[in-house]
Amino acid sequence: MTEKCEIKLNKCSILLAEDEEKLRESFKKVLLLYVEKVYLAKDGEEALELYSKFNPDIIITDLKMPKLNGLDLIKIIRKENQLIPIIVTSAYTDKNFLLESIKLSLVEYVVKPIREANLSELLESCANILLKNSKTVIQIQNQYSYDYDNKIFTNKDYNLILTSKEVDLFELLLAHKGSLVTKNAIEDKLYIYEEAPPSALKNLVFKLRKKLKVDIIKTVSRLGYMIE
Repeated sequence: MTEKCEIKLNKCSILLAEDEEKLRESFKKVLLLYVEKVYLAKDGEEALELYSKFNPDIIITDLKMPKLNGLDLIKIIRKENQLIPIIVTSAYTDKNFLLESIKLSLVEYVVKPIREANLSELLESCANILLKNSKTVIQIQNQYSYDYDNKIFTNKDYNLILTSKEVDLFELLLAHKGSLVTKNAIEDKLYIYEEAPPSALKNLVFKLRKKLKVDIIKTVSRLGYMIE
């Protein structure tokens, strides 16, 4: 998954509608590795209530559910929202639903269980849809932001256009905002096609910090770097 999609997902919420309690709870734990918030619904009616209340970014719904099935849930949501990414999961293939789904603009119709590799691809597709429908400006702190499309760092006083290597480093740290990114992981990403001297990363971080004029890139005990 690209850093751009990881960053987008990190700030996203998902509405998960699934009537099997154990599957619902275990799926939530996996989804929270990718997104900020997961709202759980045990049936279609509860899913519709949560959708109206929280306005999630992505919907993942089972097809067969009590009170209101997945198909009817999606039809109701699509009347007011044609853009939200929707993934349908089911224990089996429903040919009638497959025909109906063409009109519902789904990201995918997936037979359970979903492997994590497939889930990553599905969520990346969702992130790309969200990116197309919104400006990709990431708020870092109250006064700082980063424009992902134009590669511009902004604070209240100035805008900075970053070099390609600075972009690679900054976006990698943003993709893991709040977490340590080790020096080895950064070097593997930034210098995969070139030989770099031992001081290359240290010098890059030094120049980027000086350019940004703000202390948002933290050094973590000689292990690596992070943006809080």
